[in-house]
Amino acid sequence: MLKKQIFSLLLIASFFTSYVLADYTITQRRTMEGSSMEMTVQAKGVRVRRTNKVDLGKDEEDDPMVKQMMAEMMPSLTYISQCDLKQDLVLNESKRSFFVEYHDWSAAPPEKLALRPKQKVQIKGTVTFNTAIEDSGKRKQMFGLNARWLKYTIDTVFSADSCEGAKTHKMVQEGWFVDLTLESKGCDPPPMPQGEDGCRPRPVYKNMQNAGFLLEGTTTYFENGKKTMTDSIETLALSKATLDQALFEAPKDFSEVDSYSELMRGVTGPADNTAITRISGKDTDDGKAKSVKTVAIDFFSGSSSKVDQQQMRELISDRLTAAGMAGYLVTSQAELTTGNFKNVIAVDIKKTKESGGAKIGGLFGKVTGTPDASKLGDSEAEIVITVFAQDGKTVVGTASANEKVKGSINDAVRAAIEKALSGLITKLK
Repeated sequence: MLKKQIFSLLLIASFFTSYVLADYTITQRRTMEGSSMEMTVQAKGVRVRRTNKVDLGKDEEDDPMVKQMMAEMMPSLTYISQCDLKQDLVLNESKRSFFVEYHDWSAAPPEKLALRPKQKVQIKGTVTFNTAIEDSGKRKQMFGLNARWLKYTIDTVFSADSCEGAKTHKMVQEGWFVDLTLESKGCDPPPMPQGEDGCRPRPVYKNMQNAGFLLEGTTTYFENGKKTMTDSIETLALSKATLDQALFEAPKDFSEVDSYSELMRGVTGPADNTAITRISGKDTDDGKAKSVKTVAIDFFSGSSSKVDQQQMRELISDRLTAAGMAGYLVTSQAELTTGNFKNVIAVDIKKTKESGGAKIGGLFGKVTGTPDASKLGDSEAEIVITVFAQDGKTVVGTASANEKVKGSINDAVRAAIEKALSGLITKLK
């Protein structure tokens, strides 16, 4: 499954560029698997504020039921990096509360920890960060700034005795970077968010380099050496207007909580991980909203490059809806961290195989507009579907399928999903 830490890696990348020369407000759009999110990054001095907004589309944006659903599953969170204090703030606007995440909990001042008696702190193992920059030599002007085409790699290695055991993450950004930072300074990023029972690894930093700020390009994610997904980013606007210092502080009328889980507890909406049945665009028979169990459908992993993920994930959502649940297609890894889901479904494509006849038939079908023309050859897909509990780690159930069909790879994956999912749905009810 694509872990929630992938979103944290994205945040970590931005922490390397926290020291800015002047005030900036940058609005960007990140696109992933056909879905998009608008991000706003505001910087003043050594502090950076980040907010995200999922693009629902015009029709959904004006729908009060959809807005309610999003409020239940994705409470509005704001991330504020306070590098000068070696800490970050996470604000929950709906609860009017905030949580302080220290960059290194093993070095957190005892007097600060004493103010948070409920906060569990367990330091196990290490997480080592290492970066590398490859410069293509290409240059151009973007928003009045000198942009360089770079390849920026962040490797993250967890030790075997860390909270979640030995594993590796890699994030590779390629595109146009600009310098908004003071090269003589830097801000060590925080490690991944706390695990179960407040467990965190001790961060170790090696060969930390500053690539600058990515204005346009792609980000590819890997876990344990395997590619998990790729997204693209574009900058919509860049302003140098002076920003209010209050934007980078905890609001005075917000209360501090002892843990991230407490920050997320009791958000607007039902407390039993339910959501509006309108989640898949389907109303109840009487036209009224009804609370049902919500299941997140993660992005596929493994050999998924030739698979229409949007179509296959919608298939899973439809099957969940038919079973009286709500299947929600996540648009970012942030949603797995902040979303109010009862379960998470992950699909791992172990292998796919398509005959020459299927490839030729598929091409002919696209040209002629005749879908059946694609069913001229054989295709095979082997998948594993895993259902996780709310924590995204505990396995509720797993099922595998290996299907051969007359048709395209998508036809084979569809058949495999239908076969594997049928037995798992009963475990979700």
